[in-house]
Amino acid sequence: MTPDATPRPVYPLPAPADTDPRFSYGLLHDIANALQRNGFPRPDGADWAHLMTALGGFLYQIKETS
Repeated sequence: MTPDATPRPVYPLPAPADTDPRFSYGLLHDIANALQRNGFPRPDGADWAHLMTALGGFLYQIKETS
C-alpha cells in the first residue's frame, strides 16, 4: 500500500474542552511582531480583537452548540 501523496491539513484543531494556554496575548503579540517585521502595520485598537478572532478561527474547529 502506498501512502497518499496529498498531505492532509493539520488545522483546524479540535476545539479544546477548556481554555488553551497556548492561545494567549503573548501569541497575539508574537504574531503582531511578525506582521510588523514583514512590513505590515502593527495592530491597534479593535485590530487586536479581529486578530484574535481570525487566529482562533484558523486554529480551532467551531464548537457546535445545541
